[in-house]
Amino acid sequence: MSTKRILRNNIGRLLYLAGLTAPGRRGRDRLSIATFHRVLPEVERQSYPFPGLVVTPAELDAFLTYFTKHFDCGTLATQHERYLNGEKTSRPLLAITFDDAQHDNLKYARPILARHNIKASFFAPVSAITRQELLWHDRLGFAILNLLKQTDGGQERLMQILATAGISASGPNNLASTVVAASKKLKLDARLHLVKELETASGSAPAPEFARLMTFDEIAELAADGHEIGSHSMSHCLMPECDDRALAYEVAESRRLLQERLGIPIDTFCYPNGNSDARTAQAVAQAGYRRAVTTTWGNNGPDADRFQLSRYDMVAKHVQGSRGEFVPAQLAFRMSGYYPGLG
Repeated sequence: MSTKRILRNNIGRLLYLAGLTAPGRRGRDRLSIATFHRVLPEVERQSYPFPGLVVTPAELDAFLTYFTKHFDCGTLATQHERYLNGEKTSRPLLAITFDDAQHDNLKYARPILARHNIKASFFAPVSAITRQELLWHDRLGFAILNLLKQTDGGQERLMQILATAGISASGPNNLASTVVAASKKLKLDARLHLVKELETASGSAPAPEFARLMTFDEIAELAADGHEIGSHSMSHCLMPECDDRALAYEVAESRRLLQERLGIPIDTFCYPNGNSDARTAQAVAQAGYRRAVTTTWGNNGPDADRFQLSRYDMVAKHVQGSRGEFVPAQLAFRMSGYYPGLG
């Protein structure tokens, strides 16, 4: 553990002991929203290209134990409406959200949520679910892993493809994360071409079963449990890249299809990658949604734009001590507004 992290951990503990980062103090009269992605056992996390997007079942349980102790937890739709109505609660309002509608959410998160008596919101990318096709970043990530495993020049082929696309293979993150970050700067056609080229070069090895998305029937099970289902667009595109016609399709058609397939209202939108601007927010509003969430760090006050709500992205390693244990003081510190570099 670095000296800087040790120092921040110590500061976090001191603030926590003094009550200065207590959610009831820092989050009072504000709406907080927590974000999760994948929930996988450790052995599967180590086989996934982006382990930072994963919490294990035990880590999710630790997060939810903390949240139920310090917050009034629920779906985004419920908590947002309560907040807008000015409802006074003994603990700050917190919404629990899961992006991408991965099958592991059903398998692992669902029973943990039930054990804590929490209802959450799940955001579904409609086209990928219809086709049962991994999202583009997962396709890219698994292709990279497959190439790196090959002993007949796979790494050389990978580096050549990346160089042709103008992507540097160096960076502070793991290679798959570095390539995804760089790919987001490419035009849509170039990005999808890169994904297909990497998949072709990596061969026909299928993605592991644990990586699949939920089906509509499985999403309906979550809805029947009382969880909220929201839209994550049609194609998980970067919304500001879309022209007006494509933008309207991404937000309106995804809502229509989800309502048609599930028979429930779809009132919440989640911007893929968190990318949004005034034009995308307007399109979401015009499509009939009541709210939308970004990936901007922070909570939401009375003046928050209902179509640009901020969230807290939950990353397990950011709230762990030197032995990998969950440290409540670190989570409180990161959500308090005091943590350096975070809002």
